[in-house]
Amino acid sequence: MKLLKIFDKRDKLLGHRPIIYRDSVRAIILKYGKILLVYSEQSKEYKFPGGGVNEHEIRHIALRREVLEEVGKKVSSVNESLGYIDQIYNDVYDERKYFYLRSFYYFCEVYDEDYDQNLEIYERNLKFVPKWVTLEEAIKVNQKKFDDGSEYYWTERELFVLKLLKEMRP
Repeated sequence: MKLLKIFDKRDKLLGHRPIIYRDSVRAIILKYGKILLVYSEQSKEYKFPGGGVNEHEIRHIALRREVLEEVGKKVSSVNESLGYIDQIYNDVYDERKYFYLRSFYYFCEVYDEDYDQNLEIYERNLKFVPKWVTLEEAIKVNQKKFDDGSEYYWTERELFVLKLLKEMRP
């Protein structure tokens, strides 16, 4: 699998510190010229459906679970991987540690049926809703959010992948 980018956002380099590692999965769902993303009505930006891989969980199983929870769609197939992105930043819960997040992006297909979302509390607070949008619209919205100084670590990562997908299109 290909490394797409490393975002090192540590605001203070503390030398040797314990690192908290976390793997996550993200779904790229394209259909009819649009992409299915999660829109946060609170933060006004898009992110790819997905989330953390639980201990001993297989990535494609985690991806199916996360897509169903966040956008209410069952995955019919997990296809090739676009690659992965690494993010390193100071841990928000323990200033003596670093957090290292690896996000794996997979092209997926989903069934047409809709199911209820099953959001975590923070996702409900961010008012996550599924939306089919064009890549151009998602890039425009996320670029504005990034330029205005987003407080979320995912903004720059998701914007990078959206732009990469746009470059790949004929």
